[in-house]
Amino acid sequence: MTSLKRVGKRTKINQADISKVEKGISNPSLNTLKKLAKGMNMRLQIKFVPMDD
Repeated sequence: MTSLKRVGKRTKINQADISKVEKGISNPSLNTLKKLAKGMNMRLQIKFVPMDD
């Protein structure tokens, strides 16, 4: 089973949508990102960092 299939099965997100996220051609919701992180046994971490001027 491919990793896309495994994550898709765990998250109930279809493989095409996961692939679009991987390729950077979609704009997933925060909820989708949380599901993906959980499906990959990871935590989602979002940070605000200072911009270099």
